Amino acid sequence: MIYILSGMAKSGKSLIADDIIKTYHMRVISTDLIMMMLHYGNDQLSIDVNKSDITVSHALKPYLLGMIKSLSGLKKDYLIEGVHIQPDFAYELIQAFPNKIKCVFLGYKDADPILKAKELRRHIKDIDNPWYESMNDKELLELTTYMIRESEKLYQECLKYQLRYIEVKNIMKEKLNIIHDLLSNEIL
Repeated sequence: MIYILSGMAKSGKSLIADDIIKTYHMRVISTDLIMMMLHYGNDQLSIDVNKSDITVSHALKPYLLGMIKSLSGLKKDYLIEGVHIQPDFAYELIQAFPNKIKCVFLGYKDADPILKAKELRRHIKDIDNPWYESMNDKELLELTTYMIRESEKLYQECLKYQLRYIEVKNIMKEKLNIIHDLLSNEIL
């Protein structure tokens, strides 16, 4: 089975993936690492890591599809974690690989932008890649406001494609339920 944990940046995907590695010893592939590998490895691909997650997602799509085709024939379970699988692509994957793909999307469309900014600041030392670290308070608030709007769009896309969206309010309290939801045998 290929499990896909996607959704908004800073929604808790990497934290969930770390728990899955520790508990289930599942192989995990980060789309961030694939993005950076292609960005550094081949200038001609023009993968601009500073573009929006959706823009980068479209650029990565053929490479992710090739990887998923390769993984689909293997007998081991894999978790693909990252923002770079959008709902339309997830839907295509589910159709192309029936009974082999399970997706969950995380977001925070109902979050308060000020509280989300404070949360990001509070947990900055716990995050592997705190790319927002140099932002001032105003910039961080603009970022969280943007990400909340993008979460709403993600939620609407998940509804359109009938994919599982989980609204994250407190990742530490919700992570076991999210893991259970993702790894359950029910295929969407």
